[in-house]
Amino acid sequence: QLLGNQDHIKVELEKLKKTYDSQQQKLEERVIAMGKELQEAKGAVGDTQHKLAQQSAVLLTSQSQLQEVEAENSRLQLRLKELNEEYRSRLAQYIKDVADYMDSKSSNATGPSKAPADHAHMKRFVDSMLKDIRASYKSREEQLAGAARGYKKRMKNLVKKHENLLIAYGLQREQIRSLGSSNMDCGPAELHFSITDPELLTNTTRELNRLREEKAKLEMQLHELQKVVAGLLAFCGGETGGQPGEEGWAEVRKHLREFARTTQEDLEQERSQLLTRAVVAEEQVSELQEYIDKHLAR
Repeated sequence: QLLGNQDHIKVELEKLKKTYDSQQQKLEERVIAMGKELQEAKGAVGDTQHKLAQQSAVLLTSQSQLQEVEAENSRLQLRLKELNEEYRSRLAQYIKDVADYMDSKSSNATGPSKAPADHAHMKRFVDSMLKDIRASYKSREEQLAGAARGYKKRMKNLVKKHENLLIAYGLQREQIRSLGSSNMDCGPAELHFSITDPELLTNTTRELNRLREEKAKLEMQLHELQKVVAGLLAFCGGETGGQPGEEGWAEVRKHLREFARTTQEDLEQERSQLLTRAVVAEEQVSELQEYIDKHLAR
């Protein structure tokens, strides 16, 4: 039966071969098409990254221009305030001169028989008007000063919340790093999200930013050391092929982790102490500012 069915078996084998060749060709065409799609996707990603880089450059330029415009606006507002003060003083002086002139004219026209009660009618009217104007200006200035103080308080609260978020973010990074492997990406350092606006920076914030910068440098150095240690471990394991070398380098890596952990704890403790001092100092400053605004202004 086997010898008699050889032709049938050959036919079936030819069919299977043709089916396999067609499927192989389809698979190759599909792989080529997917490769083209992958290249197009890579090109699109590259274009997107290029556009993002251009937009980042434009954003940085716009931010610098915005800071320059804000500084120019502040200078112009200060100049406008000075000009307003000068204009108000000159206008008050001109009105007083006109009132004195009108009163002197009316006094000369009426003669000595005129009652002295009507002698300075224009002057009294002008003094009353200037008094009302000064009161309205003072009320408006107090309103603006209160709004400015409220704005400063809100900005201080936002800065405090931002510092608390940075602290929580740093603790999460350390927890992720302690639970995961050394190659795990824990996100950018806290220095990347620090406040850089000079108007919002206090001495404590500047010191914290300096400590964060030092911490980021230490993390980079630790990352480089971990790479070197990993390379040495791989080299020693390949050279010796035994367990003692790996145990020795594991001990070295353990000491490095201990050193990094103790250094991190010291930095965190110093940062918490600085934050506590900053909170106390800000509360004292706010109390002094309120005392000045309420009592010394009078």
